[in-house]
Amino acid sequence: MIYKILSSFKTMFILLSILAIGAGIATFIENDFGTQTARDLVYNAIWYEILLAAVCFNMLCVLHKAKMYKLRARTLFHLAFIIILIGAGVTRYFGIEGTMSIKEGEKSNIFTSIDEEFKLPFYVQLDDFVVTRYPGSKSASGYSSDVTVIDKQNSITFQRQIYMNNPLSYRGYKFYQASYGDGETTSILAINKDPGHILTYIGYALLFLGLILNLFDKKSRFWMLITKIKKMPIGSFLLFLCLFQTPSFAYSDFVQSYLDEHAKNSKTLSKEFGKVVVQASMGRMKPLDSLNREILRKLSKKETLYGMSANQVILGMFARPDIWKKVNLISVKTPKLRTILRVPKNQKLLNFNDFFHANGNYKLERYIEEATKLKPSKRGTFYNDVIKVDERINISFVVYKGKILKLFPIPDDANNKWVDMQTMLRTFDNKELKLNAYRFHENVFNRNYDKAIPFLQYIKKYQDEFGSRVMPTKTSLKSEIWFNEADIFFRLSLVYILFGFTLLLYSINSMFFNKLANKTMRSFIVGAIWILFLINSFAIGLRWYIGGHMPITTTYETMIIIAYFSIFAGLIFFRNSMLALSSSLMMAAIFMFSAYLGNIDPEITTLVPVLKSFWLNIHVSIIVASYGFFAVASMLSFITLFLFGLRSKKRVHIDTHIKNLSYITEATLILGMVLLVIGNFIGGIWANESWGRYWGWDPKETWTYISIIIYTMVIHFRLLKTKYDVYFFNVFSMVSFGSILMTYYGVNYYLAGLHSYATGDPVPIPNWVYVIMSIVVLLIIATYRKKNLKEENEEN
Repeated sequence: MIYKILSSFKTMFILLSILAIGAGIATFIENDFGTQTARDLVYNAIWYEILLAAVCFNMLCVLHKAKMYKLRARTLFHLAFIIILIGAGVTRYFGIEGTMSIKEGEKSNIFTSIDEEFKLPFYVQLDDFVVTRYPGSKSASGYSSDVTVIDKQNSITFQRQIYMNNPLSYRGYKFYQASYGDGETTSILAINKDPGHILTYIGYALLFLGLILNLFDKKSRFWMLITKIKKMPIGSFLLFLCLFQTPSFAYSDFVQSYLDEHAKNSKTLSKEFGKVVVQASMGRMKPLDSLNREILRKLSKKETLYGMSANQVILGMFARPDIWKKVNLISVKTPKLRTILRVPKNQKLLNFNDFFHANGNYKLERYIEEATKLKPSKRGTFYNDVIKVDERINISFVVYKGKILKLFPIPDDANNKWVDMQTMLRTFDNKELKLNAYRFHENVFNRNYDKAIPFLQYIKKYQDEFGSRVMPTKTSLKSEIWFNEADIFFRLSLVYILFGFTLLLYSINSMFFNKLANKTMRSFIVGAIWILFLINSFAIGLRWYIGGHMPITTTYETMIIIAYFSIFAGLIFFRNSMLALSSSLMMAAIFMFSAYLGNIDPEITTLVPVLKSFWLNIHVSIIVASYGFFAVASMLSFITLFLFGLRSKKRVHIDTHIKNLSYITEATLILGMVLLVIGNFIGGIWANESWGRYWGWDPKETWTYISIIIYTMVIHFRLLKTKYDVYFFNVFSMVSFGSILMTYYGVNYYLAGLHSYATGDPVPIPNWVYVIMSIVVLLIIATYRKKNLKEENEEN
């Protein structure tokens, strides 16, 4: 009886469900009551460990019952999970981790773990601690400790350098650069002793090997699905194109005359203005064209304004703040805030002066105080808008003052610091530079745009001479400006929308009338998508070149990568199915277009030290690639459910297409699962090599773990033979993507943690979430009555 229970697939689903639900609840416990509470109640609780052990026993029994040992690859990666869990147990119960703080010139053999002190069998002496920063910035680019290890017992002394992602290993202990303190004279090292790491890494290796071999095993489920897909004679939304209109406002004759003249005559100068190098707040050196676009996007949520480019707008704000303070360019979202500011409720753009009383007092002062006193979860739309508008006012102010435009390198500065024009005029001794800068500003002020160009050229020459140590190459600057102007990703999103919808209509038409897709047409379509894919690859490569690191470190970049791998999934694995290709295009379009909505910033940023890792590139790339596959599977399931609704006795052939699409969906899920598991455990390697732990139950890690469990159940749903049918498989495949969205979006904005962009308290859930959920629910309800393929086929 015990063996029967332990070897039951139902037992497997029950255990996995409890693990997932428990971990999900724990993330919210952690957010509201702290990490330790979540660990005590769930992660480190004896009941959760018993469940994990039960899953291991269940897996072993299922392997034996199904005689899976005959399939080596499948047995290999299933057993690997057990080995990894055993290794994790050894690490937890027999390992130790803590921190050591050492001042320059001193040595120590004591480290603390929780509230207990431990002694090392040797000393570590800090010879020198160095913090390197991005040019002109306080942001750390990296930090390192030059140490001497003194082992008197073994008469060994040696020197090493410890820095982020480069730990020191000695006598079973590992030292990681964690942080620093006391005015950069004290190094804080993380220490761990991990007796289970060999077992864990063996498990990782077997897991990766087994998963990859399984894809090529002709006896595997994946290979069977691919064989069926290759034999399919299957042919395989309307997404809207938005029309953006620039609002018009009534200005005084002088202001309107100035705007018209500035828009017309400043084009040449502003283009040259955009080529000037600026030192951004985080120390990234970039063309003004990039900074100006970021500023205008932040202020007005627009790429252009009143027929002017971002370079024209910022040039005008800098040269004529007296006029531009009267120009409507600051976005205000809520009607309530517009009412308080006494402007029309439908006026979305306000001017700088609208926010100040006649006596100069700031109108939002009281509301800012109220907003900052409230928890983010209590603020609501109005107070969130107040905070964002206040940020825009501050940005406008530093633009009007020119303080944001750090164009002038300080000669021979140790940190390569650049300063704005006001600081330069006040502190520099270079009279020629001051004169040229003053004349540049004077000519722009007087609208003598052509006369200002030579003085701007002088500033650029000054940058080349005194800022050469941090100046980007000419090729890099030209590439970034071209990249900004080309706006490849946005244009691709529109092409993907149009092409994906057209292909979807073509595919459904082929299926509806039971016609095969024309081979010539299919070849043309696949060829066109390959061209788009290559353009997409070029754009990602160019952003990589411009930023100096793989574009996977911001929300915008990861959304672009997910879109990219959605196309990759369709082209490489399912190009014979027009519906699969259309789904790939649609999901790519959705993610890529969404990257331009809301508050997602496309700015290219610098990297914090911990992200400068080889493992980061592999980990994030594979994880995000898996999201692309899961997204395509979700869209395919959505289309499949739609086809369920089209079923009738006159269109029996629809059933064949439903089954074929389900095969494609299952194969896509398997590929996504392989990538998600491998990417997740590579993240464990990165974490262990960077700061000495594989897994910290951070909310993003936890929701990735939950997603793995959920998709494990979806993929193995077919094993519940009395419960399985194609309809419910597609329902589960579609709604399971919600766990990926929670991992990707929800954790970032609703839960606090290492991977999170949130403050720990939720912000209002966007309306589109409710709309999509409603559509999904209505689709499930509308198609449920036609779910039974087998019975209706027998009747037909």
